[in-house]
Amino acid sequence: MLKLENLSLRFDDDQIIRDVSFEVADGELVCLLGPSGCGKTTTLRLIAGFEKPEAGTISLGDQIVSSASHAIAPQKRDVGFLFQDYALFPHLTVAENIAYGLSGRTKQQVKDRTAEMLRQIRMQDHAYKYPHELSGGEQQRVALARARAPRPSLLLLDEPFSGLDTSLRAKLRRETRDVLKDRGVTAIMVTHDPEEAMLMADRIILMRDGRVVQTGTPEELYTGPIDAFTAEFFCEVNHLDGIVDGDWIKTDAGRIPNQNHPDGMEVDVLIRPEAVTLGSEAFDKALSQEVRVCSVDYAGGASHIRLGLGDDLEPTTHIHARYPGPFRAVTGDRVQLNIDQAQTFIFPKQDNT
Repeated sequence: MLKLENLSLRFDDDQIIRDVSFEVADGELVCLLGPSGCGKTTTLRLIAGFEKPEAGTISLGDQIVSSASHAIAPQKRDVGFLFQDYALFPHLTVAENIAYGLSGRTKQQVKDRTAEMLRQIRMQDHAYKYPHELSGGEQQRVALARARAPRPSLLLLDEPFSGLDTSLRAKLRRETRDVLKDRGVTAIMVTHDPEEAMLMADRIILMRDGRVVQTGTPEELYTGPIDAFTAEFFCEVNHLDGIVDGDWIKTDAGRIPNQNHPDGMEVDVLIRPEAVTLGSEAFDKALSQEVRVCSVDYAGGASHIRLGLGDDLEPTTHIHARYPGPFRAVTGDRVQLNIDQAQTFIFPKQDNT
């Protein structure tokens, strides 16, 4: 239902979007994910029609709505937009804000659709309140209802939960996803939070420096990153230097099986903390070694453990492990380190530049 082909945009001397291409299927919830300044919000604004590309095209269905020479006005694209600051009209009530985009309908149709949206966001009792009388979460619900009221073919959400506290953000994320999926709404959401993207999206488009780095389901990006940036973006990782030696890669944490890299190549070895398991004995002696416990910090459901590699009493190289529950060890203890190969990623050195 949406297709971007080779989209590029420059502001003065800054290349903001570089050859961006992707598609969104009908009823799909897609997250544009990436660090600040990567071009994800600009991509959203290009789709909405607030910016015009210098190259490439945007198509909604079978119609090209944006190109370097042609652009359909935002209000004619059948696209709803939920702004980061919600942008509610302060002089209009909740009901009036929701009804604002329902022009061209009869009074009864406007009344019925507004009542329907109020029921969906469970705010019937707040219909005659003004935005300043609402909490942040309530304002977010009203903004979502207003964006959805005209039944747009595509809904765009720009970091809609960023201004909310942690517990409310989690609650509204669940509510928003449920509403969108239950009603088959096609939506694209911008976020810089990888956990939020994985919890919300059917598919994630990861961006960096104005380009698409990798596209896939949350599981595909987490378990099969194509480069070190992707692996590190989704989770803290242990970053070790390695060198290929035949069928093995030598690292300070022991030997790792080679994954078809040429002999003698220098590589980056990335190991997720949950891939590190600890115990008194090795389950695979070829892939384990004894390490020194340097610190243990308990954080609710898990212990964060810093482990020193090598035989020195004060190690200079460390690896971090995440252990479920309390870890019964003290500084100075020696434990056996094992590494889950499925959560270990190896990339040539130049891929990390």
